[in-house]
Amino acid sequence: MLSHLHIAGSAKAAREAVLDRLDQKTRQQLPAGDLTEAVALLSTGRFSPHLSLVIRGIEYRDNEFAEDTVLSTDVETAEEALAIASAHLTALPSGHELAIALDLEPEPVFVAWLRPKAARRRKAGSQTATLASPLGQQSGAVLQWFDALTDEALPDYDGTLVTAERASKTYSRAAKALNTRRTYRSAVRSWCAWAAGHGLPALPARSEDVAAYLADLALQKKRPATVDLHRAALRYLHHVAHVPVPTSHALVSETVAGIRRTSTESASRQVKGLTWDLLSEVIEQIDTDDLVGVRDKAILLLGFAGALRRSEVAALCLENVALDDDGMRIRLDRSKGDRTSQGVEVAIPRGITGLCPVRAYEAWLRAARLKEAKGPVFRRVWLPPAAEAGQPPALPAMGSEALSDRSVARIIQKRCLDAGLTGDFSGHSLRRGAITTGARDGTDLVSLKRFSRHQTFGVVEKYIEVEDAMTKHPGRSRF
Repeated sequence: MLSHLHIAGSAKAAREAVLDRLDQKTRQQLPAGDLTEAVALLSTGRFSPHLSLVIRGIEYRDNEFAEDTVLSTDVETAEEALAIASAHLTALPSGHELAIALDLEPEPVFVAWLRPKAARRRKAGSQTATLASPLGQQSGAVLQWFDALTDEALPDYDGTLVTAERASKTYSRAAKALNTRRTYRSAVRSWCAWAAGHGLPALPARSEDVAAYLADLALQKKRPATVDLHRAALRYLHHVAHVPVPTSHALVSETVAGIRRTSTESASRQVKGLTWDLLSEVIEQIDTDDLVGVRDKAILLLGFAGALRRSEVAALCLENVALDDDGMRIRLDRSKGDRTSQGVEVAIPRGITGLCPVRAYEAWLRAARLKEAKGPVFRRVWLPPAAEAGQPPALPAMGSEALSDRSVARIIQKRCLDAGLTGDFSGHSLRRGAITTGARDGTDLVSLKRFSRHQTFGVVEKYIEVEDAMTKHPGRSRF
C-alpha cells in the first residue's frame, strides 16, 4: 500500500496527471474531491503507460542534493514498486521500514523511501521524508554523502532536538582521528568506483561482493594490511549508515584469512630508524644558509628529540611551545596515544652543540621572523625566481599555513637521500630512531615507554631495531 501522496503544486494538475495514466476501473472510483483522500484506492490502481520508480536523492550538504536513482521505468502498481525496491535494498537501518509514495507532479512517479517504524504516518500531502543515508543509490551519491559526512562541522546551538542529534553524530565521528577518516574516505572512494564498474550496489553492500572486492585487492598485490584497512573502512561506512555490516560475514572473514595465509609478503613494512649517528650525517649535509635548510634542520632535530610523529611535528603551534634556560616544553593537544585529548607535555633539554634541538628551533624562529604568539611553527617556504642580471636576489616567501604531515615525511626522505643514506626512510623514521637510540644507550624500558608515550611495553619493544638483538643477545659472551 502507498504510504502517502505527494503533490508539490496544483491539485488540479495532479488530478489530470493521474487520470491520464490510471486504469478505467480505478479512475471511475476516484472521489471528486481531494486526491489525498484516495491513497488506499491508488495503492491498487494500475498505471498505463507504466511509471518509473526512483529513490529520491539525499541532501548531503545544505541545499546540495544527490541525483535520484532510477530503479525501474516500467512499474504498473504500487505493490510491484515495493517488490522492486525491496529486492534492491537488501538491508535497512534498524527501526526503519521501506515505504512507497506516489509523487504526482510534474509526472507521476513512484518514490521509495525509509520511515521509522514507530512513527505515526505523515498526513496525506506532506513532504516525502529525506533518506538518512543513500541506501540503494548510485555509487557517486554514496561517495558524496560519505565525504560530506566525514567533513561535517558542528552545528550552531539553537536548543532544538534536531540540532542536538546532528551534533551527537558529528561528535561520534570526531572520535576517529583525522588521518583515519582521510584513509577511510580514500578506501570508500575505491570501493564505490569498483562497485560502479561492476554494476553492484555500494550501500548496502552484499557480503559476497565485499569478499570479491577484497580478493580483487589481493590479486592487485595489495598488502594484507591494506586489505584489512579497506575492510575496516567498509565496516565504518555501513556503521554510519545504520545498516547491517557485511564485513563480519563468515565469507568475508575466511577470505581475509586466506589472503593473509597465502600472502608472499614475509613481514609487514618496517621503516628504517633514523638513529642519532645517521641523523648526525643527515644534518651535516643540510645548508643552513638558506631558510629551507634552517627549517628542515629544526624539524629533524625536534622530531627526534621529542620522538614526535610526523602529524605532531606538522601540528606544532607557537603558543604550545615554552622556552627557558633549561630547554623547551611542548604541549601536544592531540596525539595518537592521548585518546581522551587531555594533552601531553614533551620536555626537551637544552644542549651545547650544533645539534641541539632547542637551539635549532630558536634559529628557525629568528630566520623565519616568527615573532607572533600564535600560529603554526613549521610552514611552507616558496623559493624566489632567479634574479635578473644586476639585480639583488629576491628573498624567499613564507606561507601562513602549516606544513602537512605528508610534507614532513617528504622532507625526511629527501634529506636522507641527499645524505646518501640507503634504506626505507619515512615520516616515522625519526620516532623509531629516537627509541632505538635510547635502547642502545641503555635506557630502561620504563623510561623509553614514558619517552615514546606508548600505551604498552610490547609496542615499545617493536620499535627497537632488529640489529640490537645480535649485540645484546644474552649468550653472546658465552658462545
